[in-house]
Amino acid sequence: MTDLNPRPWYVLDGLADDYCTIARKGGDLTMLKTLKVLRSIVVNTAIIGISLYALYRGGDPTAVSIVALVTLGLYNGIEVADYAALAAAFQEVKQERD
Repeated sequence: MTDLNPRPWYVLDGLADDYCTIARKGGDLTMLKTLKVLRSIVVNTAIIGISLYALYRGGDPTAVSIVALVTLGLYNGIEVADYAALAAAFQEVKQERD
């Protein structure tokens, strides 16, 4: 990270630095981004599927809904923070190469 272009407040510096290191050592951030999106889709689908199955089997709608929404919110919050760090690292490495 350079002081001329500070990262936004929501980007975790340590994680973005790790992604920059991966890119500088020849890692493919585009592939990593694709894998993260696929993982997010699979996990979200699984959480929703398990919740719907629990409702189908007679689970308490209030409890299942609360647990599902909290789980989805926490998981997607972590994913957004991770994705923001990856995007910031991608931009930094791109600027270094130009």
